[in-house]
Amino acid sequence: MPAVTPRALRTALDAGSFDPVYVLFGAEDYIKEEVLRLLLARAVDAAMRDFNVDVRRGPELDAAALNSTLDQLPMMAERRVVVIRDAQALKKAPLAVLDRYLAKPSRDLVLVLMLPAEHEVPKSWPAHSTTCECKPLTEDAVMKWIAHHLHDTLHGSITPDAATLLISHVGNDLAQLTSELDKLLSYTNGAEITAESVHAVVGIRHGETLADLLDCVAVRNASGALAMLPRVMAQPKTTGVSVVIALTAQTFALSWGAAARANGMNPGVLSRTYFDVLREGGAFVGRPWGEAIQHWMKALPQWDAARCDRALDLLLTTDLALKDTRASSEEQIVEGLVLAMCV
Repeated sequence: MPAVTPRALRTALDAGSFDPVYVLFGAEDYIKEEVLRLLLARAVDAAMRDFNVDVRRGPELDAAALNSTLDQLPMMAERRVVVIRDAQALKKAPLAVLDRYLAKPSRDLVLVLMLPAEHEVPKSWPAHSTTCECKPLTEDAVMKWIAHHLHDTLHGSITPDAATLLISHVGNDLAQLTSELDKLLSYTNGAEITAESVHAVVGIRHGETLADLLDCVAVRNASGALAMLPRVMAQPKTTGVSVVIALTAQTFALSWGAAARANGMNPGVLSRTYFDVLREGGAFVGRPWGEAIQHWMKALPQWDAARCDRALDLLLTTDLALKDTRASSEEQIVEGLVLAMCV
């Protein structure tokens, strides 16, 4: 059966279209839970949900229990929903029961198999189910998600610069973004969330974000980068590894741009093509793509193939040093990296 995106699945569920079996997998657990909540809301009337929704865990199911769960009929409803979390952990006997069921699923049951982030879909399942991979959102998608979540769920709004500032701090962690947006809307008492609100509640301001550090390194501004590095490293969830990952993504982008310029691609085409590169690569660059591309285009004249190769070597060496417990402090290691990349 075909694979679907979370967006396509939401559209189908809103239209009242249900498939017999769904497999929800991928790295973004928040989206999996969001899709599951919508499925339960659309598939079973709230008044009868206690009787027609069964949530189980794979490791706790034996063959008899799974068989009984799948055989039950709906109670005064059109359908039942059975959710099996950690479905990949089903043991051999219940897995055989599941395989037989997948070959001939019931028409009055919607079965949802949920997998943790680190697990792939078993090879035999896609042919008998609708699979939906829930991937982490890109920067542009996170911006849209924030606006949508505020408007539809929290009934609030946020300025673009405040959203960008928040993403630079939280990244694309939707669970943490949800928590921060709740706090921000309480702080503003329902009024529009501004950059000043983000600074007051989250404790971050323009000029001291990871994106600001990346911009300084891109234009090889060593003094500016070193001055803001302690503030960036002091932020929650920011580690030496996360800074190296962000710098690596940016360096690959600059390397690709430098190669495209050397091959004669004009700036207008290069700028537009960057969007395709980001879509294909899926790297998280910590801010809206358009903003990142604008800064990369300005910095490109300072980067050629040799400088990019040297920077990537430095990043690899730094990554190894950060994993060596005998090395200096993370901030000292990253400070040496930033200085070396800027000279």
